[in-house]
Parts: sequence; C-alpha cells; structure tokens
Amino acid sequence: MDNVHDIKREKNLNYILPTKYRMQKSNGNFPKEKAAIIIHLHYLDTIQIYLKYMEAIPEDVDIFLTFSDQKVKEMFQETKISRRKNCKIVEKQNRGRDISAFLVACRKDILKYEYICFLHDKKIRQDSQRAEFVKWVQSLWENMIGSTEYIDNILLTFYENPTLGLLVPPFPLTEHFSTFYLNPWCRNFIVTKELAERMGLNADLDVSKPPITLGTVFWVRVSALKKLFESEWKYDDFDDEPRKDDETISHAIERILAYVAQDAGYETGWVITDRYAGEHLEYMQDILLKAFDRLNLSLGIGWIAEIENYEERSRQLREFVNRYEHVYIYGAGSHGKSCLCMLKDMQIKPDAFLVSNKKQNPKVILNIPIYSLSEIDLNEKCGIIVGVGGQYQTEVLQMIKERSPSFSNLYLYRKE
Repeated sequence: MDNVHDIKREKNLNYILPTKYRMQKSNGNFPKEKAAIIIHLHYLDTIQIYLKYMEAIPEDVDIFLTFSDQKVKEMFQETKISRRKNCKIVEKQNRGRDISAFLVACRKDILKYEYICFLHDKKIRQDSQRAEFVKWVQSLWENMIGSTEYIDNILLTFYENPTLGLLVPPFPLTEHFSTFYLNPWCRNFIVTKELAERMGLNADLDVSKPPITLGTVFWVRVSALKKLFESEWKYDDFDDEPRKDDETISHAIERILAYVAQDAGYETGWVITDRYAGEHLEYMQDILLKAFDRLNLSLGIGWIAEIENYEERSRQLREFVNRYEHVYIYGAGSHGKSCLCMLKDMQIKPDAFLVSNKKQNPKVILNIPIYSLSEIDLNEKCGIIVGVGGQYQTEVLQMIKERSPSFSNLYLYRKE
C-alpha cells in the first residue's frame, strides 16, 4: 500500500478553484442540502476576523456553531449569521478544544450529511506574531470558504471525483512557522501510529513520509472519515487544559485524517483558491530566491537536484579529498566558489584555486591563493577538483592531460 504523501504527489491531488464564478457541471446536479459547515469559536478578541468569511456560506448550506465560552456565544448571537434559519448553536465543554467540537459535540449531526467542512479560530500568542497570524488564518479560512462560488466549486469537485474523500489547506507559508516543513510529525508519530492500530486502519504510516494533514480544518466526504466519526468519543478522551504541546490524542487526530480516508478507500488532496494560489506563488518565488542564495553561499548548492543528492555528493567529494595530501579546485568562477563552500561545510580547506590565466585573476580569492596549472606538481599526492561549467570541462581536462598524460586524480564537481 502506498503512503498518502506519495499518492498525493504522484497524482497531483492539488485543486486550485475559482472564487468569482461557479465551474460548469459536467453532468447532473449535486445536492448542496447534504452539506454542512461546522465552526468552533473560542476566542472573543478575534471573532470579527472570521465573520467576513462566514458571510460567504451559501444560504442552503447548514451551519453549526460550537462554543465553550459563554461570552463568545453571546457576542455571536448578535450577528446576522446567527439569525439564519439553518444555523444551529451548540454548546460544548472546554476540553478537547476544536477536535471535540466535531467528534463529540456535533458527531451525531455530522453522520446525517454527505459533506462536511470544519473550521476553528486561532489565538495570537504574541502581538509580534500578528502578521504571521493573519497569513495563517488566511491559509485556513480562505482556502475552505473563500467565497460562495468557491464553496459550490468544492462541493462540485467532490461530486465529480468519487474517489476524493478529504480536502485540506496546504501547510501555511509564513516567515516563522517552519515546523510544518522541518518536522511535521514533531514528536507525534508514535501516538498517531498507536491510534491507527487502535482503529484498525489499513493504511501506510511511515515516519520518513510527512503527514499531509496538520490541523483540523478540512472539507470531507463524511464516508471517508466514517470510522473516526462512528467511534463513541467522549470529552474525557481528550487531555485537560493546559494541553501539552505534543504527544496527545489531539495531535494524533490532526495527523491521522488522511490515513482514515485511505482506509475507507478515498484520497486526500490540497485545495486553494485562485487568489491564494497567486499570492502563494509570488511568496514562494521570493523565498526560493533568498533560500538558494543562502544555500549557495553556505553549502554550494545551486540547483534543486543538488538538494536531493547533497549527502551523496558530499560523501563522494570527501572520499576523493581524503586520498590526497594536496587538493586544488580548478576554476575560480561560480562553480569553483560553490565547490569551496561545500568543502568549507566539511571543514576542508583546499591548497589553492587553479586557473588557466593567472594574470586575469587576483592573487587570492576568499582567502584561497590562485595558482596556474604550471605552478603545481602533478603527482600521486595531488588531487584536482574540476570546478568549471560543462562547456569548459573538456577544455580543462585536455589541458591537464597535455601537462601530464598519466595524471588521473580528478573529480568533476558538477557533471554536466
């Protein structure tokens, strides 16, 4: 059985849907009356942020609002949304946070629907994180209920893709929330694995493959998570407050959703609005420019392929360097300097750069002296790393061969 991360990547289960118009149905009609949106609100000071998103919910889609704070409930009851005929307010215990909202407070109601969206609010922990918070909220709420047309398009996407069980927002991309990319399992793989075994899931959980759900904001075909919804969850199943930062049942549930869907025979994808896609692309381009500049300066990485094979290239280069007393880099251009960065990461300092025309170069570059090929002794104690682009590699190799036909202690830094 393939891992959900690999399935999503191989099948490109990423859906970019329009916010300003409804997509054309390929056949028949889809029943919106079988859809509901469940929202858990807990924080009084952020409720206004979410109201603008909630106004986009179509009139014929049911709404369930869960509250564990009386003041938040009273404030919401003053809004236009609360006066909708198909809006139901549900009170819950302040235990299990947002997860108990859909697994305890609204569990029985969920089983009456075909499609469910679940959303919850977030809390700003520090005022300095306000900009981060806004981006995070946008990635969650914009990509779940970005507009009335967008919600219709999500339901149509489910209708026309019968194997699609779960749609979740992508990991948020902000300046400081790096956990999602550095270590999405955190310390929660074991507790997630234990939950999967307890539920008897037929799914592939692999610690080396990141989960594709981090959090409980999603659209779901209810049958895809039926095994989760049909369990008799109780408030006591969840950790009391203050909750630990990791290794709780809640952290396991956040990460197990795609595996529950897989067990039921469904796939999980990411969904984003066309607006968010444009902003995301611009932000990604900016980040990649900065990231590759730093990767090149620090590790000599210049291409995406070099990220994936860095460990192997590093091992090969180290093995080559360790064979010789004297090591030189032929080429003091971008490739040669990149090679020097990689050697520095290994705490190895080459004897010198070699160049074809010493007069056209300074005496020292990056604290490494510059020599011409004629100034060094090509013997068995000497190794040369060829650090020039592909168009010059043949020329350099020919020059070395002409200087010493038997010399073969060569390593191509980049094979082009």
